[in-house]
Amino acid sequence: MSMKEKYGAIWIEVEVDGSSQIVFEQHLPSAQKLHVIYKQSSGNFLPCSFVPKKDPQWRLPLWSQENEKAMMTTIESAKEYLNHYAA
Repeated sequence: MSMKEKYGAIWIEVEVDGSSQIVFEQHLPSAQKLHVIYKQSSGNFLPCSFVPKKDPQWRLPLWSQENEKAMMTTIESAKEYLNHYAA
C-alpha cells in the first residue's frame, strides 16, 4: 500500500499485487470527483468514482470510493457507467 497526494486529497494505492492496473483516470474538479478505471488480470474493467472525505487524522481529505463495485467487459461501458457519477 502506498499513499500520495493527488488532486488535493490523499490517494491510497491498494492494488499493489499486480492483479489490476489503472487504464483510465479523470479528475473532475468542478464536481470534486476522481474517476478511475482498473483493468483486471481477467480482462474485465472495474470503474470507480472517488470523492474527497475529511479524516481527522490527516491534513488533506482522503479519496473515498462512492460507487458500488461493478465489473464491465469493455472500457467504453466502464466510462459510460462513470458518466452517471459525473454530476
